[in-house]
Amino acid sequence: METRKASIGIFVVGGLLLFGIGMFLIGDRHQAFARHVEYYSEFVNLAGLAKGANVRVAGMDAGQVLSIDVPDSPSSRFRVRWRINEKLRGLVRTDSVVYIGTEGVVGGTFLAVRPGSAGSVEAEALATIPSKEPTELSDLVSRGTGLLNDAQGMLRDVGPKLGLALDTVTSTVSNVNDVVAGIKAGRGTVGMLLSDQAMANEIRNSVTTAASNICEVIADLKEGRGVAGMLLRDETVAGQVRDAVKNAQQATADISHASHQADALVSELTSQQIPQKASDIVDSLNDSARQVNQLISELAKPDQLGTTAGANIRESLMNANTAAANLADATEALKHNFLTRGFFKKRGYYTLADLSPEKYRRDRAFTNPTNRRAWLAGSELFQSGANGTEELSVKGKALLNNTLAGYGDSIVESPIVIEGYSNGNVAADQLRLSRSRAMLVRQYLLQRFQLETKNLGVVPMKNSPPNGVQRSSWDGICLVMLRRS
Repeated sequence: METRKASIGIFVVGGLLLFGIGMFLIGDRHQAFARHVEYYSEFVNLAGLAKGANVRVAGMDAGQVLSIDVPDSPSSRFRVRWRINEKLRGLVRTDSVVYIGTEGVVGGTFLAVRPGSAGSVEAEALATIPSKEPTELSDLVSRGTGLLNDAQGMLRDVGPKLGLALDTVTSTVSNVNDVVAGIKAGRGTVGMLLSDQAMANEIRNSVTTAASNICEVIADLKEGRGVAGMLLRDETVAGQVRDAVKNAQQATADISHASHQADALVSELTSQQIPQKASDIVDSLNDSARQVNQLISELAKPDQLGTTAGANIRESLMNANTAAANLADATEALKHNFLTRGFFKKRGYYTLADLSPEKYRRDRAFTNPTNRRAWLAGSELFQSGANGTEELSVKGKALLNNTLAGYGDSIVESPIVIEGYSNGNVAADQLRLSRSRAMLVRQYLLQRFQLETKNLGVVPMKNSPPNGVQRSSWDGICLVMLRRS
């Protein structure tokens, strides 16, 4: 009998020892026994990031995501609280950037921290580090499709025009070559003038005779004979003729200048090889379009089992969601297990955000008369907004500031519950308005005083305060600072 008892004792002690070693190894893997520093970041899109995901600083595993606060409205953002090992604190500066990374195409997500510059100040604990929104794979595919469509449209517009221009240039060059070849061969009037020596002699004699005749005409003009001579003697006519000659000279100069500019333009186009460059651009666009089409075709091909790439991605995402849901169920079971619920409670998994009105009314910790209460009327806190919904007024914000300032430093350490009340005629309207009022006050206190989200809870109480608070009904807000045990 004593041997049996000793065996049972050794078995129990060994089991406890193995359990303790296992818990130590799990805690050491998640750096539970190291010193940490916590920070915040905000995102519009989490891209699959979940609580417990790894945090990497400069590519090194440094911590994990502690919690993710869901936004109260579409204009708000997800608020992520994460921590890292204190040894890496010096890399996190005020100009550091936090972004969400993915391990492979369908791998798990993690939170990556890009180290700041050496000239920036080291970020303080619980500071909000700037973030960069993640890029989804679907966005990249959409952008690639848009780029392909733009390239194809440009090819359709530019291709015919460039082909017509190249054909025109080729035809012009061919015609010029034919004309030059004909002149060299002596064809046509110009070719005959350049190659016939007898005709050249006749032209020379004709020019000599014409020059002699012109000299005689000039002599007659100088002597004033004939109509032309009379015109030359008349100063008025001479002035008019001089003006006409000047105008003709100016016109000739303008024509010459325009001709030089046209020659310079043609030379510039020829020196820069515009036709060749245009042809190269068209060829490059065609090659790029073919490569993109080939890449899209390869991605769209089914695998050996006949399943397309899109179906594989959807199946992988469904499996990942199923695994995450199973892990969440297992974690929820561990929270309520008598061996591990103390560990989860110490890690902060039980927060005021999970309160329900029924649990709140039954729990003595929340209805204790020794808790400090501040009753604030709704008429002093809220006003009607532009779209008809309630919003905090300037007077209401000042009233909340003065109320929490009266609590002193205890607001940072003690949990606070925001009870919402509404004196509506319909029970559903009372529940909706009381919760809306409590959420407005909670959101303002989080932004104004940088309180811990787990220490700030909201409870819609309709219009009935808890028993023992000496009030039968209320319309507004009650701030309850819980008594520390």
